[in-house]
Amino acid sequence: MRRYTRAVAVFLCGTLLAQGLVSGSARAAESAAEAALLLKYVSPGVPDAAAREIIDPLPALLKEEVSVLWVPAPVEPAAEPEEPARLPLPDDAALRGIAGKLSAASTSMEAVEWTNARVLLEEAEREARSFRFDEAIRPFLFEIFLRKGMLMLWEGDTASAEAYLARSRALRPGFSPDPALFPPQVLSAWARAAARPPPEAELLVRSLPPGAQIFVDGEKRGTTPSRVRIASPGPHRIRLIHPGYRDATREGQWLPGDSEILEITLPGDRIARLGEIIGGPLRGSGSGPILTEIAAAAGVGRMAVLVLERGETGDALRARLYARPPAGGDAVPIGEKTLSPGKQSASAAAKWAAERMLSAGWPPVGTERRESPWYGSFWLWAAVVSVAVAIAVAAGGGGGGSGSGGTTGTVAVDF
Repeated sequence: MRRYTRAVAVFLCGTLLAQGLVSGSARAAESAAEAALLLKYVSPGVPDAAAREIIDPLPALLKEEVSVLWVPAPVEPAAEPEEPARLPLPDDAALRGIAGKLSAASTSMEAVEWTNARVLLEEAEREARSFRFDEAIRPFLFEIFLRKGMLMLWEGDTASAEAYLARSRALRPGFSPDPALFPPQVLSAWARAAARPPPEAELLVRSLPPGAQIFVDGEKRGTTPSRVRIASPGPHRIRLIHPGYRDATREGQWLPGDSEILEITLPGDRIARLGEIIGGPLRGSGSGPILTEIAAAAGVGRMAVLVLERGETGDALRARLYARPPAGGDAVPIGEKTLSPGKQSASAAAKWAAERMLSAGWPPVGTERRESPWYGSFWLWAAVVSVAVAIAVAAGGGGGGSGSGGTTGTVAVDF
């Protein structure tokens, strides 16, 4: 009975060892697949749905022909948000300084020294705008706009005078000039200014690239280029969002009647910059540095870039395939194909892309198995020989009699 038990034990050990070697070789074959990165760039003219029908299933289909382990595209680290320099609140000394300039301007106006009065008012406004708008600074700006309007009225510029009086009125809507203190022409101009719509700040927001969404204090206000109106005085935050680019933020302080042009450049992320280079007329020339940056972030040597563009006729799409040499350098075009939109085009695109990648030296599926077959393993054959020897020893020990005090040389296995 012990003879059969020993044989079964040796047989089971050998079977488990063989299975371990086979599964180990399969795992080794899987791990031998080369890590690679497939980047997909779709030009703006291609509808999103048509692009996804081809792009989404492509990596899985390519793995059936090309021995690669696709890794996800690296996410570019988010830039630290730039905290805008906030304007300080005015202290008592600053308020006294602005009040002093206003008093001097008033004295110059009474002496008909209009040039000196205008200089003093400009200085007072510049100093007042250097502080954050609040209730302490409001009456000073109101007084500045009022006196500027009066100066323009006396110089004969009625339209500009009424515009400044309207700006002054927007800062103090309940104010009414005293007829005992203001001449009739100022009272008439103030009445005409009151009939105007309340003035607002107007910003012309432009971006590079255009088409960015504009948000003012979190509220969507159109896309660039566009004119944005701001009703309330004080600090506001302008934020631009564009697909493929990092958000850009601009903070500023605008008063009623202000007008400004904001030119904002949105920084592109790595993939967006690569798409511009690959999709441009140079066809990949100059893409080496950014490809090296992306490859290092992803930890891969091989990279392929698929560009999907609108075809020349109808709904046709044109696919262009680029490959980066493992040693580095620019992306090299390795193929171009016209595709029809639809799910069936994914298989055709994958077959074409696999052929082009294999012709460019990418490893085909099964290469690692042919180079190192499991049945050629030294350890497997060593295990087979060991099992055979063990069975032979077990069989020889069972053939003798049960001599007293004798030993068979076998090892008992307890279950």
